Amino acid sequence: MIQRAIPSSLRRVLDLQESGEALIGFLTISHASLAASIRVASDGVDYVWLGETWIGFPFKFAILSDGEAGPRTQIEVQNVDRKIGDALRSITTPARVQIDILAASEFDETADPRTARGTPLVAYSAKHLFLTNVKVDPLVVTGDVVSWDYTQDTWPGRRATQDRCPALYR
Repeated sequence: MIQRAIPSSLRRVLDLQESGEALIGFLTISHASLAASIRVASDGVDYVWLGETWIGFPFKFAILSDGEAGPRTQIEVQNVDRKIGDALRSITTPARVQIDILAASEFDETADPRTARGTPLVAYSAKHLFLTNVKVDPLVVTGDVVSWDYTQDTWPGRRATQDRCPALYR
């Protein structure tokens, strides 16, 4: 089971029947073939967090599944200027993905781009993920976000054979 440390102050606000609080998703897509990581925020405005600028680029995602199979979800990013679609189409192996969710109140909403107030508390973070089954069309980029499925590893992964480790057999 994945432990999630949602700050109690944020949990109280989110549990209200009506709340003025909004959650912002921060998506990072990285790959060795990309010149720079793709960083987008699910809001329509830009954000500065962790010394990086996150482009306001609405996208859809769900929290990772937490069942018997490996964690997975789907993601959908608008292909507005085709940069993201072209970048993902150019790579041949799965890209790395990280999703962080923070409360909008952790940022100065009067600044452009919006900047973090102090050190924001991350409400949810999913790291060490991979983007697979990417589909790109003129309007949207979709893909599956998956974790490494350790149940598919053979055990032992490598054997100490005479060909591989000749010094063991002297």
